[in-house]
Amino acid sequence: MRLYCKKCGYPEATCICAHISTVNTSLNIIIIQHEKEAYHAKNTARLISLCIPTSRIVLTNDAQAMDSLPNECSLEHTALMYPSDTSMPIERTAPERLKQLSTLLLIDGSWKQAFGIVKQHPWLATLPTFHFSSAPTSNYAIRHTKLEHALSTLEATAYAISCLEKTDVSALHEAQCALQKHWQGPKSHRRQI
Repeated sequence: MRLYCKKCGYPEATCICAHISTVNTSLNIIIIQHEKEAYHAKNTARLISLCIPTSRIVLTNDAQAMDSLPNECSLEHTALMYPSDTSMPIERTAPERLKQLSTLLLIDGSWKQAFGIVKQHPWLATLPTFHFSSAPTSNYAIRHTKLEHALSTLEATAYAISCLEKTDVSALHEAQCALQKHWQGPKSHRRQI
């Protein structure tokens, strides 16, 4: 039977506790995670929760948590990071508007799953929605995607925090790097970056 680290939740053979540092942010980080994504060993939402202990993951199959979430997300203070027809580039949003934002909401799952989550929970489409126009290139190599500018949930979170607070998010990138270094899956599953 495989033993898991009680702190980071990864198998003891791939424990990354030594590579986890805290990111200081005043933002309320909430990740809506597709229930299938929660069981992927390569998901980066877990890394976010390790580096930002105040962050929270809400699983889409937790009806009670999903039903109460709209009460925490005001139109004035919430940013949903989700590219849509009405989303605005966060990099070109007025600084005074960005200062109003205190809750950062992200969706963790494939693009198809994320689209389904927004359709299933129409209140999400009523929130101020932002996308990236100048995001850095992804360094996440252990999941495949056909989308050229796709970021891992961790990378999207780190970049959004940087845009909103100009704080040091290197601990998030270091955690993702450690996950990739310790990951023991087949090399054929890695993408070239």
